[in-house]
Amino acid sequence: MSYTPDHGFVRKLKEIDTKLGCFFNQDAALVIVTYTRATGEPVPIYTVKNADGKFRVPDQRDIDKILQGDLNKSSVKDRLGKTARYMNEYREKQRKKARAAFDDNTRDNKHQLIRAFAKINNPGGKGNRPFRQLPKPKPKGKVFA
Repeated sequence: MSYTPDHGFVRKLKEIDTKLGCFFNQDAALVIVTYTRATGEPVPIYTVKNADGKFRVPDQRDIDKILQGDLNKSSVKDRLGKTARYMNEYREKQRKKARAAFDDNTRDNKHQLIRAFAKINNPGGKGNRPFRQLPKPKPKGKVFA
């Protein structure tokens, strides 16, 4: 399979930064967006693909994703604030998860304790007989219905 990235897509990449470029990787059958460094070969920074990892034609979604990763467009204060909000949300989610696990364990232990007390106190409920049950005697001979 051979593919040449759309000139409009390449132009939009160059508008973001002149060092951005893209090529079609024959082995992976995917479009790779690269960044040209001062020395050495271009570095891959983004792979254009579907959710299932298959080939997809690059479009505006990919331009938006690359722009989201551009750290020079936002101030340090904004980036640190975004990181702090993310960490607070993550801690709150972990706290809720731990609380839910504790509640689930408490409920399980509650039922286990109820069964243990019922077994000790022997209230006479089903399955908690204080004596051994004998099977009913079977009639001898033929039984006519």
